[in-house]
Amino acid sequence: MRSSSFWLLLLPLVGAHQPGANEGITEVEDATISYAIYGDFPTGSELREVHFTLPTPYALPFELLVPHIAGNEDFRPVYAVVGPGLPLPTADQVALLPKALPEGWGLFLDQNDNDPRDVVFEGFLRRVSWSTGTIAIPLREGEHQIWIWSPEQTPGEFVMGFGVEEDFSGGFGGVFEDWGTYAY
Repeated sequence: MRSSSFWLLLLPLVGAHQPGANEGITEVEDATISYAIYGDFPTGSELREVHFTLPTPYALPFELLVPHIAGNEDFRPVYAVVGPGLPLPTADQVALLPKALPEGWGLFLDQNDNDPRDVVFEGFLRRVSWSTGTIAIPLREGEHQIWIWSPEQTPGEFVMGFGVEEDFSGGFGGVFEDWGTYAY
């Protein structure tokens, strides 16, 4: 998936802008569908959450993107996928978390600390982003959450991408409105 610009192309089309992302919690009805959850940290102290429930075990791919623009060089938000059946956190991971894990839950934590960071260019939508890289995480059935935050409390914008299946029944969410303004 990571090597495919097709995935990055379709990601924003399906999940375009999810209302509520900047209110803290975004509820996702079907996490198997490909989503791009756009969000920002106006002050850097915010926590954004995505909640979803899986009816059966499922391996979901996850990737956190930051626009590759001036001012974002040091912006490195992190994310954790939390839920039942995931590994229990280390003491260092617990210290980094923005809040306590629910009882019995574990996590996958991506600290966005690759150096250098991956740079991805999506040719159709003409966007360049820094990426944490894509990883597929096997999840059990049940409730799960994605937590996104800025440990350094740095403000900035991000896109949380996850899911697999494509669903264009809701249209394209205005993603093509400024398509012509970006150059290759």
